[in-house]
Amino acid sequence: MIYYILPAYNEEQNIISLLDKFNNHFGNENYDYKPQVIIIDDGSNDKTKIILNKLSEEKQIFNKKFKFELINIFHKRNMGLGEAIKSGMMYCFKNGSTEDIIITMDCDNSHAVEQSKKMIEVIKSGKDVVIASRYRKDSETYGVPNLRILLSYFGCIIFKIAFPIKHVKDYTCGYRAFRFEKIRKAFDLDKNFFSEKGFTASVDIILKLNKFNKSLFFEEVPMILRYD
Repeated sequence: MIYYILPAYNEEQNIISLLDKFNNHFGNENYDYKPQVIIIDDGSNDKTKIILNKLSEEKQIFNKKFKFELINIFHKRNMGLGEAIKSGMMYCFKNGSTEDIIITMDCDNSHAVEQSKKMIEVIKSGKDVVIASRYRKDSETYGVPNLRILLSYFGCIIFKIAFPIKHVKDYTCGYRAFRFEKIRKAFDLDKNFFSEKGFTASVDIILKLNKFNKSLFFEEVPMILRYD
């Protein structure tokens, strides 16, 4: 099984088109499994929850049957990115098995669904964690202000100096693939593994995985990031 964890907060403008992209991707690719897309609505105060409930009831999008299984998890209030990722991971740990792959990605259409195919291939080749990186050759970024790009770049340098991890340059991007058995084992050994509640969770997970097992194989693939 491939699990896609998508934290969502007030994504009524994006959720339908994003799921349509999932539908098209899995309709065009030949997979020997039916993926699960797990959306964690983190206390949205727009129509995100209503839309998700309607899609689940009808089991289709734009009059097309889902090419994947949609799982909805709802938080009663906004708890932050870290808690949303934790809820998704806990669902996977409860329902998954050793050979599965877990992918986390944003729910705002900034991450390309089709890129996950390459990430899955790299995991299956023997890597444990794959990061879609903004700092690898052939990466592309659209619609992001230059100041934000510059700040992210300097942040990357600081993390690389303070917490060096082989083959890792992008510590904050949330588009990642994990070998199920490795992240599950890290959680089993430390029940406080998902401790960060906000955006710092992205960095925290990578650092804790590296601390848990120095022999984990990390890899990055070029990323296409779209905020346009």
